[in-house]
Amino acid sequence: MTTGEESSPLRIGTAERTAAMKALDEHLAAGRLGVEEYADRSAVAANAVVASELAELFTDLPEPHPKLPGTASIAPLTAPLPVVPPPGEVATQRGGFLDGWGPRLVSVTPFLAVALFLITRQWYFFLLIPAMGALVYGGGVGRKDEDRDRDERRRERNQRRRDRR
Repeated sequence: MTTGEESSPLRIGTAERTAAMKALDEHLAAGRLGVEEYADRSAVAANAVVASELAELFTDLPEPHPKLPGTASIAPLTAPLPVVPPPGEVATQRGGFLDGWGPRLVSVTPFLAVALFLITRQWYFFLLIPAMGALVYGGGVGRKDEDRDRDERRRERNQRRRDRR
């Protein structure tokens, strides 16, 4: 088989034929198909052998379509959209791992350092205590956006006061 050729058609079973019949029933109930056209398409669906025969029945119809093997699934038009805050609001980022577990890790670190010191008699395990504190709380990395916003507002307010003078 060359790259330009189409792969062999995938055979379908009773489950796919039944799904196609149910989808055609819904289209008939919605008034998208007339009785004669429904009968013709139902006959084709009942006798279909490969997935492409069923797919041809739904090319001019909206959802629902049956799930067929070998066909690319297209996201429905009603797929959930990304959540966007209303205009004027700033999206907040959800907290990471250290936001929840950071304080717990910092509180356990001294006990861990003492235990490791008693086991190994190596003093450098006590360096874990400030290292963990710096990791969790250091450098403003763990500061909340509200704190940064408050500081920014304070700077702007002070600047306006200086400008008035």
